[in-house]
Formats: sequence, C-alpha cells, structure tokens
Amino acid sequence: MRHFWLASRILLFFTTSLLAETDLQYLIKSHQWGEIESHFRNTTPSRESEVYTLIEFHEKSPNGDKEKRFRYLLSLIRGVFVTDANEEEVRKILTQTMPFQTTLFKLSYWKLYNEITAKNFLTPMERIQFLNRLNMEEDPICRKVLDEQIRLLASNNQWKEITEKVQSIQDSHKRYLLTGDSLYRYGKAKLILGDEKGAADEWLGCLQKEGLQDQTIQMIASDWSKYKGSGSILQLSPSELTLFLPAINSNDKEALFRSRPELFSSRLNYYEGFKHLTSVLTKVGKTNELFRVLRSNKSFVDMDSSWIVSLADTLYQQNKFQQAIELLKTFPGKDAGYYRVLAACYDRLGEKELYFENLILYLGKYPFNLFYQDRLIEYLVDRKGEKSQYAPLTKFERALAEIPNLPVKGRLVYWYLRSLKENGETERFKKELKRYYALCPGSYYTRVIREEFLSTIKESNKPENPTYNKEYLFEYLSYTAGIPEESGALIGRNLGFVYPKDSYELGNKLGGMSSRIQGHKLLNLAKEYFRVGEDSLGLHLVNFHVKRENLSEDEKDEILVGIGDLTRNTYYSAFHTRSLLKRYLIPDDPILLPTSLSVRMYPRPHQNLVSKYANENGISEDNVYALMRQESFFKETATSRSNARGLMQIMPATGRELAQRMGISTYSLYEPETSIRLGTKFLAYLLKSNGNELKWASIAYNGGPGNLRKWKKSVYSGDFNHFLEDLPYKESRDYCRIVVSNYYAYDIMKKYHKL
Repeated sequence: MRHFWLASRILLFFTTSLLAETDLQYLIKSHQWGEIESHFRNTTPSRESEVYTLIEFHEKSPNGDKEKRFRYLLSLIRGVFVTDANEEEVRKILTQTMPFQTTLFKLSYWKLYNEITAKNFLTPMERIQFLNRLNMEEDPICRKVLDEQIRLLASNNQWKEITEKVQSIQDSHKRYLLTGDSLYRYGKAKLILGDEKGAADEWLGCLQKEGLQDQTIQMIASDWSKYKGSGSILQLSPSELTLFLPAINSNDKEALFRSRPELFSSRLNYYEGFKHLTSVLTKVGKTNELFRVLRSNKSFVDMDSSWIVSLADTLYQQNKFQQAIELLKTFPGKDAGYYRVLAACYDRLGEKELYFENLILYLGKYPFNLFYQDRLIEYLVDRKGEKSQYAPLTKFERALAEIPNLPVKGRLVYWYLRSLKENGETERFKKELKRYYALCPGSYYTRVIREEFLSTIKESNKPENPTYNKEYLFEYLSYTAGIPEESGALIGRNLGFVYPKDSYELGNKLGGMSSRIQGHKLLNLAKEYFRVGEDSLGLHLVNFHVKRENLSEDEKDEILVGIGDLTRNTYYSAFHTRSLLKRYLIPDDPILLPTSLSVRMYPRPHQNLVSKYANENGISEDNVYALMRQESFFKETATSRSNARGLMQIMPATGRELAQRMGISTYSLYEPETSIRLGTKFLAYLLKSNGNELKWASIAYNGGPGNLRKWKKSVYSGDFNHFLEDLPYKESRDYCRIVVSNYYAYDIMKKYHKL
C-alpha cells in the first residue's frame, strides 16, 4: 500500500502527467464531475488532493458510489490505501501518527467522523478520542469538532472534562471556536461543579452572542431556573432579564411587563437584550412602552438605524401606519429603508404628495429596487386609458434630480421623454434627447430611446469629436446609444477622462486584494475552503474576520472579490464587484468603466463549453452569457426558490425532458457541461421560435413559451418596446431588460475592448 502523505509532497514536484492541484480543486469547486471521472479512468490517485477529489466525486456526482467514498475517506486519514473499509481500520486512527493537518485533511476527518457515526463504528468515548486528535486552531472544522466533543462529553455527564477541554484552548482562539451551544454547556459544567458565579458569567456572555438560536436561550433559561429556582429569571436586573425574553412565554411576558415597568425606562447594557425587548414590544402592540425603551437607549438606536426600520416594517405589516411614521420621524437614521417604509405608509394612508416625496428620497439613496422604480412610473404615468396621462413635468424633474445617473434610471428617463413628446414640449424634447445617455449610462433603455425617437435624434448631426470633453462624449453616445456599429469614433479610444469618480481607484484596490489575502493567515485559510467549494466555511471565516476587525461592508466585498479572483470563483468576483459599484453609485456600463472592473462584471467562465454548445446550436456566445449572468451570476451550484438549478437555472422537470430528448441518461444540473449543454439547447430553440430575437426568447425562457404566446395575443400590437411596458408579469419584464442589456454589455466588451 502506498503511503501518500509523503507521496503527495514528492509528486507535487515531479509529476507532470497529472492535473495540477489547483486544477483539481477548480474541478471540485465547479462540479465538473465528468472531467474528474475522465481523468481518473486510467489514473490511480497518489496525492492527498487526488484522493480528496474522488471523495467529492463519489459524494456529489450522479455516478458516485457511497462505499467507495467511505473507503477513500478512510484511506486519506489512514495515509495508506485500504481495501477493506471496516471497523478495525477505523480504530487504527485512534493510535496512528497524525500528519500535518492540511485543509483537505481536516475536511476529510470531519466527513469521516460523520460516516463512522452513521455506521456506529465507535463508542461515544472512542468518538471523543477520535475528535481529540485534531489540533484546535481558528478553523471552521475545528469549531465543529469542538462543538461535537463538548456535546458528547455533556451527554456522558463528563462535566469536569468539558471545563478542562475549554480551558486548554488558547484564549485568542476561544472567541472563534466556542459556539453558543458550547458556551451553554461550559456554563452548565461550571454550575454542576459548584461554580455558580462562573456559570452565570458564561451564560450571560453566551446570551450576548449575535444571532444566538432561541433553542439555546431556552436551554440556558431551563437550567438557570432549575438550579437557581423557578421564577429566578424574572427577578434579574433589566439588562440581564431582557437577554432571556425569547425563552419566556407570552402570558409570562405580559405579566412581566405589568410587574416590572422599570424595564421600559432602564438603560440596558446589552444590545441583544435591547433588540429582544423592542422586538417583543413592537409585535404585541405596546408602542408607548417601545418609545420609552428607545428614548432610554439612544446609544443603541444610533448604533444601527436599520433596526428602527425593521421595527417600523413590523408596524407597517400590522397596518399601524401612523405609529410606523411616528417611530421613524422620532428616531430618524441614515438607512435608505427609512424612506421606503415612510413611502409605503403614506401610500396606504392616501397621502400622495408625501408618498411621492419619500419614494424618490428612497430611490435617491437606493435606486436598485426595481419594484419601487415601477411604483414611481405608476405614480407619474396613468396608463389605464388609450392615451397616457402624465404627472406635471416638475414631478419628473424632481425625480430625475434626486435619483443618481445609473442604468436603473433608464425607465424614468424613457417615460420622461415620452411625456415631453406627447405633451407637445418639442424643444425640451429635442434638448433632452441630446443628453439622455448621461442620465442612464449603459441602461437597456438607451437603445429603446434611440429606436423609438430615432427620427428626431437624426435631425441633429452626430458630434464629430466625441472625445473632446464629457459633454461631447455624452451627446455622441445619446446619438448612437453606444451601439458599436454606430460608434466608430469611440472604438479603440481611451475614454478614461469620463470614467466615474473612484472607479480607477476601486479597480486598483481590487487588483491588490490577492496579495493581501495570501499574506493574512485567516483569510488565506478562508480562500482554501472556497477553492474546494466549501463556501459556507470560507464565508464564516470572512465574516468573523470582518466583525473582529470592525471592517466595513465595502472592505468585506473587496475581500470576497479577491478570494474570487484567487480561486477562479467567478460568482464571488462578479457579484461583489457589482455590490461595490452599487455602493459607490458607479454605473456598470462597460463603455465607461476601466477594464479592471468591466472584466470582473462581464466575465466569460467555462468559455470552452459555452463556445462548443453555442456553435453546435448556431447561436452566439453572448446570448448564452447574457442569460447565464442573470440566471445564476455564474454560480455553478445556484438553486432558486422554485428549485431551478445550475448555471442556466434549469428546472428538474425541464432538465429531464431535455436530457431524454438528447439521449443523456445520467447527469447533474449543477455540472457546468450539463447545464450549459441543456440550457443552450433550450435557448436556441426559443430563439429559433422567435425570429432569433433575444428579447422575445428571454421572456419565453423566464415565463414559459406558452405564457409568451398568451401575452403576445393579449398585449402585443406591433411595437415590442410598448409591449414590454405593458407586459402583465413583472418578473419577465425585468428579466428581459436585464438579459438584453447583458447581451449589449458582452457585445461592447468584445467590440470596444476586444475582450
């Protein structure tokens, strides 16, 4: 039997015929089981990374074998290939020499533990011994292992061993490693061993943990009452008592509020207790008491204005609109949701002017909410009759002035131009047509506007020197809508003078994130988990780091972009670059972005597969990427609420039908080749059925071909742009706009930037 702990390190340098370790990890991360199966068909695994690849294959591939997976798991931990995965081989782990514990080793160790527990191969004491062999460090697997050890010790009433185990951990690691459940059991161990003060301190510390499960709070409350006496919790100080509120039943809460009025005027010490108390008071309708608590704890109110918004949201859901308004007016904050809830309340109260004002203030702070963008158009345009009725132009102008110049503003600009034309404002209409691109750069609507108003646009001459200054450039783009075939004067030109503020700096910062991550122990470990598709473990480390270092959301997004770049995880690179652009209010128009940002926003992952199946089906790659970007944002394991799966978000029933027609018997919709092959086939069919026009095919892909036929019959009158505005299904309206604008962006990347 080959000892591959050593072989792994030798072969890493001398083997050239095998896939590189990073390639194997990429195949695991992206669920490319066919590639893995093909590689190992004539190759014997001889490295730790190769054995781990087969473990993942046999767990997640449709061709996987559970018994082979168990054998590979046992082989990786034993350090030698085992032919008979039995209880005796498992027990050898308890006494063997342990190797250097790599990330793959720890992952396999935890997976093996779960397998031997399911098979009941070890006694509880042997399981504790098994888990105890893993080194404790700031690592998500170690966190799981410690939690399970303490659970097993508690179930065996080994309370002294629990205290010894916790006390043996480095103080610097405890904050990360000890979960809420572990802290609860550690406190219980102290109590049973006679240290009541120590137990109370541990439990109070545990109850302050953010996001602690109600079940854990209830367990602490139960033991507290058992050892300190029934009703003892109700006698605690207000700060401590509020931490226990989720464990107190409704009747006892009501009695508590009557007997302890000082709860409402006390300055609380713990933010979690403050949240428990204000949440309960809001839900039970005690708004007077709620206001007293908020006034007494202004520091907590100021700490997170989004919490006040969430309380106002609860009042809104209870139809308590005036109380929600009073709450927000009394405790204003910087959160955009402040204006959203105010707008919703004023709308329900029929206060149209206040509704409009708060609606545009909300969209001014957060313009990306398409639901409220549509509500704005509904306010400005009455389309019930044959001829649209428009709000006064001052309303349009107020909205245009408040909402940032981003692609999402396009629908407002489009309806503003229609209102000018239909109300006979000819000169203003012509003037605005010369600058519309600056108001909504990169929007789907830039081409809609050009198409609908082309005759008026062409009454003016195309600017001859568009790169002279910003004004000339935007006038030129308003003439051409950025269409590459119409914009020859811009192709190959340096447009850096018009790039949005901070975009260069952001691109440079993202480019430097890789070295920053690799030089940081915790973030580098997070990267290793992302590299093999263990995103939840990697995210846990990133979130812990962000909280411990008190980093901003911007800094968190930058880290995740860097991790995405390092691990070839296109989803994280693209998604978190987009998050940063939103926060900086930078348009995602590829004409007006430095390539350091645009290549992350509009990447081409799995290009060999996309090219292969696009060519096979006679459609362009850009069609496929336009759809893929909207469907999954390039996340191979994406699963929607309706259970659509994979890069192209194919429903299982649709997948079965397509696979049957194409003669595919075994497949996974999460595997990129399967998803791209089936999704491209379906898209090609929809394109062919709809005159090879992506705008129609995208609606059919999202809403179904049958619904498209129904909508065409009931709504379409020869003008697609007007049809899309009147389409009764919002999801398909938005979907079409986004997919088509994605297509334009990929076309621009190819023709403007040769990417």
